[in-house]
Amino acid sequence: MVWQSRQKQQGLKAFFMQIGNALTKQPRRAAFILCLGLMAISASAESAIVRFSTSAGDIDVRLFESLAPNSVDNFMNYADTDRYEGTFIHRTPGNFVVQGGGFKMNANIFEATGIETDAPIPDEPGLSNLRGTLSFAKNSLGATSQWFFNLVNNSFLDSQGFTVFGRVVGDGMDVVDYIEDLDIINAAVAQDAAGEDFDEIPVFDVDKVVAQQNIFPEDAVMISSVELLPIPDGDYNFDGLVDDADYQIWVSTFGSTTDVRADGNGDGLVNLADYTVWRDHLGASSSLGGVTSVTVPEPASWVLALSLAAIWKLARAKKSGPRMSRTHADR
Repeated sequence: MVWQSRQKQQGLKAFFMQIGNALTKQPRRAAFILCLGLMAISASAESAIVRFSTSAGDIDVRLFESLAPNSVDNFMNYADTDRYEGTFIHRTPGNFVVQGGGFKMNANIFEATGIETDAPIPDEPGLSNLRGTLSFAKNSLGATSQWFFNLVNNSFLDSQGFTVFGRVVGDGMDVVDYIEDLDIINAAVAQDAAGEDFDEIPVFDVDKVVAQQNIFPEDAVMISSVELLPIPDGDYNFDGLVDDADYQIWVSTFGSTTDVRADGNGDGLVNLADYTVWRDHLGASSSLGGVTSVTVPEPASWVLALSLAAIWKLARAKKSGPRMSRTHADR
C-alpha cells in the first residue's frame, strides 16, 4: 500500500506539472484536462481520527493508513484491546517529545508495570518527524506499543527509522504543549527494567509528589482511552455530518501537510483525492450528527483557483526516518 500511494502521488505530481506548463500556453485546454483528471481520481478513505482521552485533556489524531498501514494496524490493535487504558505519559524530555504507551501506573509508580506487547514491527519511513506528528518509539528490533508526539521539528530522527503514522489535529497540540510544560520528577528508583527511564515523568503538582515520595494516578497524566471517533468518512470538522462545512475546510487547507483535518485518504497531504472522499460520502452521518441536505459543488468552480497551488504543493518531497537507541528516541 505504501508503494502504491507513492506511485499514485508521483503520477499526480507529473499530471499537475503538465497542467502547469499548459496553463501558460493553452489555459482553456489545461482547465478542461484538469477537470477530466479530477473526475477520474478515485480515492478510498484509508484514514481515521483517534482520540487520546487523557487527564490533561483530549488529543485528536489523524492516522496515515495509506502511508504507514502496518504501523496504524499495530497501533489500533493495542487501542482496540484496551492496552493503552490506564497507561501514563512517562517521558517528557524538554522541547523534544511527549512519550507514552508503555506502562500502566496501577496503584502507584512503584507498582507500575509494562503493558503486554506484541512482536516488533519493521519501520515504515516516509513522513518526517515534524512538530505535531505521532510516531512510534522503537529499539533495534523495531516498534511495539510506545509512541511519542513530536514537540518540535525532529527531522534528525528520520534517518534512524522512526515511523510517523499520524498527526495531531484541531487544538490537540495545546494539550501536548501543556503536558510538556508540567514539572517533571525523577522516579528512576521505581523502575527496575533495564533500558527504561522513569526519570522525566510529568506531574501536576511536583511539591505534592516530593512530599509523599510517590506518584499516584491522580498525580500523573493518565490515558483513560484511545478510541476511534465515530464519524463518517469525509467529515472534516468531526461533527458527525458530511456537509458543506467539511468542503470549506478542504478548500481552506488544500495543499497542507500540517493541517490534515481534511486528509480523508490518510496520505499526509490535503489534495484532490480528499475532495473525492468528501464528495462520495456527502450527506452521510453518524451518532454524532443528524440528517443534512447539501449540494455537491461543481469542481470547475474551484479547480482553476487551486490548480497553480496544487502544482507545487502536491510535489512535496518525503524524508526518511530514524532509530531509537533503547525503547525511545534519544537526541
